[in-house]
Amino acid sequence: MDWQDWLKNNRTMAAIVGGLIALLLVIWAVEAAFKPSSAPAPAAMPKGRGPFQVVGFYENKVAGDGIPSSRVSFDAHHRQLTSVSPLWFAVNTDGTVTDTGYDNSLVTDAHSHHIPVVPLFTNAQGSTNVLWSAATRHKAAKSIAAVVKTDNLDGANIDFELLNPSSRADLSDFVHDLALQLHPMHKIVAVSVFPLVGLPASINGAYDYHALAQSATYLVLMAYDHHYSGGPPGPVASYGWVQQNVAAALKQAPANRLVLSIGMYGYDWVNNGAAGAAATVPDVTAKEMAARYGAPVRYIASESQNEFTYSQGGVSHVVWFMGDRSAKARVALARQYHLAGVSLWRLGMEDPQFWGNVP
Repeated sequence: MDWQDWLKNNRTMAAIVGGLIALLLVIWAVEAAFKPSSAPAPAAMPKGRGPFQVVGFYENKVAGDGIPSSRVSFDAHHRQLTSVSPLWFAVNTDGTVTDTGYDNSLVTDAHSHHIPVVPLFTNAQGSTNVLWSAATRHKAAKSIAAVVKTDNLDGANIDFELLNPSSRADLSDFVHDLALQLHPMHKIVAVSVFPLVGLPASINGAYDYHALAQSATYLVLMAYDHHYSGGPPGPVASYGWVQQNVAAALKQAPANRLVLSIGMYGYDWVNNGAAGAAATVPDVTAKEMAARYGAPVRYIASESQNEFTYSQGGVSHVVWFMGDRSAKARVALARQYHLAGVSLWRLGMEDPQFWGNVP
């Protein structure tokens, strides 16, 4: 019996089978329609200077702030950078983006040297509710993508800080939305994240490293400010603490999606052991400051940090800072764990000897 005879003799069975097939097709179509779209593969790391990334964070010069210019450092060391991330944009609670200092001359110069420009997009005025609704998240992603396209940029670094831990899923969803906008244009999506170890959940609870790494080109591990202005004196980024956080990050995200950020600065506290406001001391001026007060600089091997004390007006001060030797140890740590690279906060603050540590 051929299939035509079978069909004539089994019309009821054929109708049942046909109905089941149709039902399965309907279910498949409905599931496909409501299944969340996955982000395209993240954009590749910048090429041309080897696989190890050296990302330079950048701030526009503020007259009278006493901190060296990022532009001077960029001009001197651009050959050793794989990308530059200027602090230029803020994302508002309504999903719009505010230009806080875009400088086309830097973009032009960087591109002339084949260096991608991946600016920071911060949460405006420390706002913690920019991600509270899906509509706002979608709008913010589209707004950032429009800025990247219009200003001839090479991606975006999302630096949303002090978010409520309840925003954890929202932040991951937002980065996914942004990846859907930027990855098809072959643009970089980076996310700056607080360390997982040694900080309270109120500071780091919003960062789901695993989920973020699914969408982002790379995560920037901001491994500094363990001791900070407003807290008690101490090493800004002790080696053991940094190493613990690299190990913790690697349990959540692959090494080739992690960039270790090095803080090229320290703080000057009143030396009474109590919490208090501290002035920022860039690495590039720390040794000069110590010499001015006749204070010997001590390298504290157990912390891989530098420290000196001095007296001013009868008040004792203590300064902890990174310095070249400590920065070199962190570059070696990133290489040891096969991370994607390092970043430095920020260009202009570093000890010039730092550049002998990178290709």
